[in-house]
Amino acid sequence: MKYTLWFAAVGLSVCIAAVLNLVASNNNTVQGQAATPPAFTPNDVRVGDPAVSYANVEFTADGQYMVWFEQTTDGTGLGAVWHCAVNPETAEFIPPDCKGFRAFESTSWGRANPGMDANGPYYVGMDRQGRLILVRPTGPTTGTAAVLPTPIDLTRRAFYPTDLPHQKKGYVFWIKNERVPGSGTDPRNRWVELQYLDLSEPTQIRVIERQERPQRGFAPMDVGFVRWFRGKPSITYGALAKNSYVQVREFDLTRPNPMPRDVTDDPHSKIDPFPWVFHDQDILLPGLDARAITGVYVRSSGALKFTLAETITPSGSALANPSLAQSNEPIVWGGKAYTAYQINEASAGFFQTAFSQTGEIWLSTVLQSPPQQWQISENSDTAKAEPEPYVGRSRVWVFYSALPKGANPLTTTWSLRRADTPLRRSE
Repeated sequence: MKYTLWFAAVGLSVCIAAVLNLVASNNNTVQGQAATPPAFTPNDVRVGDPAVSYANVEFTADGQYMVWFEQTTDGTGLGAVWHCAVNPETAEFIPPDCKGFRAFESTSWGRANPGMDANGPYYVGMDRQGRLILVRPTGPTTGTAAVLPTPIDLTRRAFYPTDLPHQKKGYVFWIKNERVPGSGTDPRNRWVELQYLDLSEPTQIRVIERQERPQRGFAPMDVGFVRWFRGKPSITYGALAKNSYVQVREFDLTRPNPMPRDVTDDPHSKIDPFPWVFHDQDILLPGLDARAITGVYVRSSGALKFTLAETITPSGSALANPSLAQSNEPIVWGGKAYTAYQINEASAGFFQTAFSQTGEIWLSTVLQSPPQQWQISENSDTAKAEPEPYVGRSRVWVFYSALPKGANPLTTTWSLRRADTPLRRSE
């Protein structure tokens, strides 16, 4: 059975919307229904300053810092990028409100994301003038900010640098709208374009692919949202296949003369896939078909195509119509793989579902036998979004954003919560 979902969002978060001709099909893959998990009682607390809006929380790969966007509540999407330090023993902020270093004024579509190279953590975003800013934290309340000589362009959005801790070289990609800044759904933009640069050559912008926008909703690269592989300079993004499914395409900078290559071909549309390297294989974690299902796709090192090895569905959700598994964030603990993800009550579109409807945050094993899952968020009617794992010295927490049900994310305060997980070392 095929059906059409039109999702409309404003570029506040990962733009994974406008999934066209999605499939509700049965298949012969392993279903990730969890075995009865060990006893675990969800425990999460609000952190930071209750008066502050914490949007787009991200942790540097070494766990030293949290980078985040303080969004105003006046509906403009304006705000400021900050970082602070994180205590690896307790996951508490230094300083407690995480207002450590105010890096630059930005927008919801220009906000920064962290990267890593041999010199340590950094983050890259765009200021309100359209300039690219690279910031290196030097402490909980200090950092150095540099304006890159990249040509100014306010139509860019979604900036992500590489996580390459053993290399001096780094890259940044972004999506460029045709003419109007902000949302990927603005009908005045007929196309979007995936671009990147080598940070050692910041004036040289390289184009990977241009895609036409549908009349409503997002282009495929916003559905199968663009991501760097965690651990290598290779990009994955969505591309509309001839069978109308959003498949995953890869642009691998480790190859000589890289060209985009399709790496999935099964009958599922991929939502916000997260690619990463785990031991000797590549793993891809997308939501499937806008349902409350995550696919675990694998391929051996050097192979081209991913195959679906496992599916993950939340066991015992309290939602009446759980949907839109997304924001998968992989975790490695004790040599084993896990993922944290969100689901929300189904609504009319992406914006209304992901940020205005009751949600749950889940933790699941990945490629383990037997599979296990835990709901780690509190039971309340708040919209819950953007889980971000923090791996401390002796345990793992998952931070997430919470908003009042039915609220407008542009005019409400995003509260930040920290959830316990069962991943911890024995005393």
